[in-house]
Amino acid sequence: MGKPFRQPVIGLAICLLGAAPVLADSLKGAIRDLNGQPVAGALITVSAQRSGPAATTVFSDASGAFVFPADASFTQDGLAVSVRALGHELVTSSTQRSAANQLDLTVVVKPSANQSRSAPASAWLGVKPDHDANASFILDCVGCHQVPAPQFRDYANAIADLPGTDRGGISRHSFGALVKYMNFISAEEFSRGQEPAPLDAQNVYAVGNGERVVAFLAQRFPGRMDQVSGYSWGAKLAVTPRTAIYEYELQQPNAIREAVLLGEPGQLYVADVASSRILKVDPATGSQTALEIPHNGPVGPHTLHRAPDGSLWIAPFITSVIARLDVKAGTWKTWPMRTPEGKGVGIHDLSAGANHTLLTDKQGLVWFSDIVNNAVGYLDPATGKIGIYPAPAVPGRRANGSLYGLVMSSDREHLWYSHVATGDVGSFNIKTRQFEDSIVLPENAGPRRLGISDDDILYVPLYGSGQLLAYDTRKHKQVGLYDLPDRASAPYAVTWDPVRKVVWIPTSNADVLYRFNPADASLGVLPMPRSGAFLRMVDIDPQTGRLVTAYANIVEQVHGPRMALIIEPGDNAYAKQAAVASVPLGEVLAQRSRCYACHTPTSPLIGPPYQAIASRYSGDRAQMEAVLAEKIRRGGGGNWGDVPMVPNEHVKPADALTLARWILDQAPRK
Repeated sequence: MGKPFRQPVIGLAICLLGAAPVLADSLKGAIRDLNGQPVAGALITVSAQRSGPAATTVFSDASGAFVFPADASFTQDGLAVSVRALGHELVTSSTQRSAANQLDLTVVVKPSANQSRSAPASAWLGVKPDHDANASFILDCVGCHQVPAPQFRDYANAIADLPGTDRGGISRHSFGALVKYMNFISAEEFSRGQEPAPLDAQNVYAVGNGERVVAFLAQRFPGRMDQVSGYSWGAKLAVTPRTAIYEYELQQPNAIREAVLLGEPGQLYVADVASSRILKVDPATGSQTALEIPHNGPVGPHTLHRAPDGSLWIAPFITSVIARLDVKAGTWKTWPMRTPEGKGVGIHDLSAGANHTLLTDKQGLVWFSDIVNNAVGYLDPATGKIGIYPAPAVPGRRANGSLYGLVMSSDREHLWYSHVATGDVGSFNIKTRQFEDSIVLPENAGPRRLGISDDDILYVPLYGSGQLLAYDTRKHKQVGLYDLPDRASAPYAVTWDPVRKVVWIPTSNADVLYRFNPADASLGVLPMPRSGAFLRMVDIDPQTGRLVTAYANIVEQVHGPRMALIIEPGDNAYAKQAAVASVPLGEVLAQRSRCYACHTPTSPLIGPPYQAIASRYSGDRAQMEAVLAEKIRRGGGGNWGDVPMVPNEHVKPADALTLARWILDQAPRK
């Protein structure tokens, strides 16, 4: 898959270990400072593996120890090791072979008050935490890239070094040129696919408030940007000694956007919004295949959703088309999208439910958000028919709100959407085709890609203000507004985790995933191993609970890592869920209904054992299931001695039938 990613990364010091070839299937070690004290919560990244990911990252525990996953293996060419630890810089590292295939890695770091090489871009906005000003700036500028990214800081340093006495005028003029250039790039990128292709800078990702942005930059960054200090992740790390981050370098050039795991064994499918392709990556080997979406013209795949049947649904950012890939058969189906008036459709999100899986309404319609027509719409996959419903204006706000995020409630009768440009969230009744709720937020709040829990709590990331909004869609009331640990983090999306019962929040400007636990309103931080980790969405593999995301730096001209990620949180939550799921439902019901107070599987207690009951009722199976289910609910005596069976009227008829079937399954095998 080519050479491992070697872009110089702010916050990571890289060294090459050992001149002699190294071959190991097991790698562990410890990280300490120059005083010999352990450094907890450091990210240790090793690249140059023999196969699979380009790099694997683990975290040090309280003793400074770390262990790489057992499935990791490393090349004979040496290990490229890098470290990210706030307030520390790498001094040296060394390896020692302790067994035939075991390497011990020792990492030494030194404290550093200057965090410019370890803190994220958001740290510079936190120096003077004017949240309102930061929020407006983030909405204007952090749509395609982090600010202030290393390249921006280099530009600011060049401005500061220019000769002249009118420092304010020099800054305003120079930053003004930068804003004009950004708008040109944005217009060029997002007018692709239009005929003719106009250079229209009034785009959702353009700098629409140029004078305000220039004034902000000149005031906030008046001199050299070589140093920043005092930054912390702001909350407890959401990691364990088993947490691992696997990074997969992708074919370049690209402007990758989202990623999901699909199929058996799981394969990574990654959207490249600057092309008409999906990149398919084998996590075990790292091998890649480009899958072209069949369409007459550029597509720009943007949003990815798995469907209940295991297929992959794709919405574009450039062209009015929806695509579906049958993962098993490798076949495509596409639906060209035009309004009844012949206008194009700017699809952003497809309707999804609590598990981030494509969800249709009760008529089988796929719904979408339309940022071009500021509308919600539907596609009938059977006929190709579409419908568009423009959203009402928000009083006192701009007319075109760019309808953006979209989710569907569990009753499959309501959509919830966000307007990123006008700062509001609303609902649409699918049955009545009417817009209903309207939640008007501060204009610079910036609600983006929504998530919804299995009990219909709507979670809204406020991209501008760096907050998380929780809204009960059943009771129609706000239930919480939470400041994120870093208010300049630019939370782009939220995804509900149906097993862990938490919310995962990818951020665009802080190189972290946040984990929000509604049970106690606590927040945890899962840092990424490299800067420029622009995250737009996170998916959860339903089998393993691993998180899937990507460093989604768009457009192509933006500097930064371009990698897909698989993250093992290391909490065994889905393994525990699988263990619970492996227990037959009948056994769960028997425990819940206190059947074990009178019965055991093989020995008499107050009542007969299940095996004896199964043997006696082993005649006509269907008839005996019904008879035994009635016996469970009504009780009675005379069949097993003098003690009558206590009625269990609290057991629902359907549960009684499940219990009866489970009991009959206990018959001794012949």
